[in-house]
Amino acid sequence: MPDIESELALILELALAQRPDPQGWSLVADVAWLQRSHFGPGVVRRLEMLPDGHLAACASVGPSGAGTPQDLTIASMLRPGHEHRWPGQLAWMEARVDAAGASRVRVVCECLTGAEVSRWTAAGYHLVFEELAMVRVLDGDAVPVLWPEGTTIIEWGDAAASASFDVYEAAFRDRPGFPGWSRSEWIDRLTGDPAFLSGASLCVLISGKLAGFAICSEGWVDQVGVAPAFRRRGVATALMTEATNRMRSTGACAVRLHVNTNNPVALAAWHRLGWRECGRRGRFERLAPSSAVMR
Repeated sequence: MPDIESELALILELALAQRPDPQGWSLVADVAWLQRSHFGPGVVRRLEMLPDGHLAACASVGPSGAGTPQDLTIASMLRPGHEHRWPGQLAWMEARVDAAGASRVRVVCECLTGAEVSRWTAAGYHLVFEELAMVRVLDGDAVPVLWPEGTTIIEWGDAAASASFDVYEAAFRDRPGFPGWSRSEWIDRLTGDPAFLSGASLCVLISGKLAGFAICSEGWVDQVGVAPAFRRRGVATALMTEATNRMRSTGACAVRLHVNTNNPVALAAWHRLGWRECGRRGRFERLAPSSAVMR
């Protein structure tokens, strides 16, 4: 029987070693995420040991947890300087995919690099999702909030949650990859976690009309949305300033957020407000069975 605790420690050390920015943020260094990815139900893994007792590479293949049994998820890591091991690691993963008769394969990369994009693209996968983690240090005093004239704040509760969903749909339905969640599903996904911060989450009206919302959890701004009719009026800036002020009052020293790389307007706005990039993540997919791609 494998010693799961020892193997998890080895995988965590590899995860920390392969990050391009050791000071940056990455879910790949989260123990709970590593446990789910490499030790979850139905997951098989391959560890390549070095003579010094550390890992040179790690890969896992397992069920996606949603969709059909033929949907698989892959996670893999290579220690810097051991990129030559990639062909062997890829062959092992492809064999597992073929054996399962997979029709859809997803690759989860929580510490994405340009080299990794090149490797997976060459293997027949397509980058279908990419976002950056950004951070803002909360030093100093609270920042004055410049709300547009006629703004009314709705503190978090059932009314704010329902109104925020309406803004969310108006703000994001035309974005690539919009999931189409129901009102209850969206609210549960954003506020059902124990880390959700109701005191730092809010919805705003301008002249009585729904204008924007911000939803936060411990150390994170999870989502910010502004209705199309109220864009370029300072609503997003005011929401972010208010939300981070509220998180500062809880003792938070830094706040992070995720922003999709196909949203240059939001990226530029967060840079302008003093946020900096601290991580990169992505998802690849391949619909055809691997054997069809390899022929």
